Amino acid sequence: MALETTLAGAYPKIGDSTEEQKLRRALHQFDKGEISEEDLDLIKNGVTEEAIRQQIEAGLDVVTDGLIRWDDPLTYLCRNITGFETSGLLRYFDTNTFYRQPIVESRLEWIKPILVSDYQFAQAKSTKPVKAVLTGPYTIAKLSRNRFYREFKQLAFDLAHIIHKEVEALEAAGCRYIQLDEPAILNHKHDFNLFLQMYEIVAAQLSKAEKTLQLNFGNLEGLYPKVLNIPVERLGFELTKNHKNWDVIKSAPFTKKMMAGVVDARNTKMESENDLVQAVHQLGEYTSLEQLWLSTSHSLEFLPRSNARKKLELLASAAKQLRGASVS
Repeated sequence: MALETTLAGAYPKIGDSTEEQKLRRALHQFDKGEISEEDLDLIKNGVTEEAIRQQIEAGLDVVTDGLIRWDDPLTYLCRNITGFETSGLLRYFDTNTFYRQPIVESRLEWIKPILVSDYQFAQAKSTKPVKAVLTGPYTIAKLSRNRFYREFKQLAFDLAHIIHKEVEALEAAGCRYIQLDEPAILNHKHDFNLFLQMYEIVAAQLSKAEKTLQLNFGNLEGLYPKVLNIPVERLGFELTKNHKNWDVIKSAPFTKKMMAGVVDARNTKMESENDLVQAVHQLGEYTSLEQLWLSTSHSLEFLPRSNARKKLELLASAAKQLRGASVS
């Protein structure tokens, strides 16, 4: 069984020890003008290496750069897209985290790759494949304030073209795995036809990297099995214990690769390894376990780093048990 494990996005930037809090200290120093942007970038590089190392030590098969450089799910991308300004803080879905709302002031344009250098740095520091993670165009459009486009559809399609160029650049840089986060569509399911059109733009003529569409902060009811028509290779969604998606995916055959968010990334309580193993056996009724990724349900930024590490170790341990069972 080629069952693999991965993280659904970010890794906690700040740890428990004094050493693991160096980024917090550096950000305060930068705000007070005590260190330069170059000094801050060096700290971010070090914390990124730390995040990658801890994912590998935990036993993950596909890692991320931890999104250490990201302030929130939108700002890092939007400040590098011409036409955006940023505004005040808003709550990110039903979490205790916040994002700076992007404001569309003029026609949006992609000027140059945003994440390629981050990917290249991370892959150079990793013995495992690095998955690039970016917020998808629909979610960016929905969470932005539009002051320029006459119709939401125009904004959405321009962002789809921009994300297409970013994915294309990542593919050209050798990135094998790309994850696009689209939680907003689960709150606006009536927009699915537009969403599908957007992803036909995003994925057009791109075939080098495996693309994962991550759909969390909700459930697939009303979208499944239509989501199987989206031109990506893998779908990721929450499958924590008793989540509604367990019932939803029973309604039709699952025809794509799956990234199953079986470990709750928003609760410090640890799952039972036996429960995870049983859940994966159950998933075998709906998808090929040989192509399955086990993951956290969300980014791990909602948890203390000590809990996050334990969650990843649990994920890897369950996968190891399952692989052993398939061999014996």
